Amino acid sequence: MNIQADGDEKIAVTLSHQDMNELDITYDEMDYSNIETRRVIWTVLDEAKRVLGKPIKTDGRLLVQVSPADDGGCLMLFTQMPLLENNSKKRLVMKKDAEPILWRAFDCNSFLDALNILKNQTQFTRNIETYLYKNNYYIIIHPKPSFLEKIELSLCEYGETVEGDKGSIAKIYEYAKPLLSE
Repeated sequence: MNIQADGDEKIAVTLSHQDMNELDITYDEMDYSNIETRRVIWTVLDEAKRVLGKPIKTDGRLLVQVSPADDGGCLMLFTQMPLLENNSKKRLVMKKDAEPILWRAFDCNSFLDALNILKNQTQFTRNIETYLYKNNYYIIIHPKPSFLEKIELSLCEYGETVEGDKGSIAKIYEYAKPLLSE
């Protein structure tokens, strides 16, 4: 577990795959309505308090952002938020990364143009994967939180987002030919 503080309001905690195993949770299981997720959050905050040697304010609102890591772990960002004017009881907010987007290009040139746009807008995505399946060019985009709409707007003239569930992406992973790596 790697713990870093950015001032008094932000703490970044990187959990390795081994840390996740020890905490008995996966990224996919993380949901604040899940009691195990709450247990993990408070365990991580207790460890951060011990490592940083200072109390962590949890009496106000706390934003928890969770992103998966390539090694099977995750990154947890804790941000102390200002209290709401109406003294709302909602004290903890948890956000996970947006689900991956399956995007299909209109043609090869559109595919290359879209890749160029994504390459120049790396602040919107965590990573992208490219595939060829049944003579169609696909990009699986792993967006950063809150950039989903911006990505779709940037690419709308070059192709379309494929509507569907995780099964559509799983089908591409299983049957499509990978084209480019990052």
